[in-house]
Amino acid sequence: MKIKQILAVIKLNSRLQLSNPAVQFIMVLIPLIMAPFMLPAAKNQLVAEGYLAANGSEQVIPGLAILFSFFSIQLIIQMFFDETNWNTWERQQISATSLTEIITGKVFVSYLIQLFQLTVVILISSLLFKFCINGSWVTFSIVIISFAATLTFFGILLVSWTKSASVALALSNLLGILMAGLGGSLSPVSTFPNWAKALAKIDPAYWALTAIKKISLDRGNFNTVSHCLIVLWSMTIIFCLASLLGFYHRPLKEGNN
Repeated sequence: MKIKQILAVIKLNSRLQLSNPAVQFIMVLIPLIMAPFMLPAAKNQLVAEGYLAANGSEQVIPGLAILFSFFSIQLIIQMFFDETNWNTWERQQISATSLTEIITGKVFVSYLIQLFQLTVVILISSLLFKFCINGSWVTFSIVIISFAATLTFFGILLVSWTKSASVALALSNLLGILMAGLGGSLSPVSTFPNWAKALAKIDPAYWALTAIKKISLDRGNFNTVSHCLIVLWSMTIIFCLASLLGFYHRPLKEGNN
């Protein structure tokens, strides 16, 4: 792969995303609007679990940030399928830029979108809603960085194995709501029935939120959440390999919509 070609893809796709940042803005704004209405109930839940000093943000803020990160997958999907609508996908591959370089550049921009949204929501919430990390900030950052990568490749996976943008978008919304909810974005997994608790363990959102809870409420560090990170990294690798297989098995076609 040529770094110059990858950087060109990154530059182009970054400009396209920045030219119309409305969706990114909305995905950051809505969690901040919803949070105040959810904090009292979340506080009561956490106090009942024994976290007497909790204010509710420890449950609400990570949960909403992750929920709307799933919705942001639509930006990743659109980034790829726009190329087919513009009839530029195959033209790029005929140029000096290879398929691998195109995918790598787009994946990098997709990752930045996810990382930006998660980071901004959490940073603003720390100011507005007193969301605090009692454990290791470094480990917390690693969890956010890791989950952003997992979610990015989940979005790429949907792109690589679906026939059209409409199918990919429908799946991303459906699976996003299911996975965010099952992972504990809206309610602690401890309140779920046993079958849901078991099913949650195949959900990346569950492992991210479990790690965040241990860090923010139980003063966790890297050793405390290392098993959660290993699961997230493993899922990221699986999604990545499956995505590459999908692109080469059923490549996107021009005019696909």
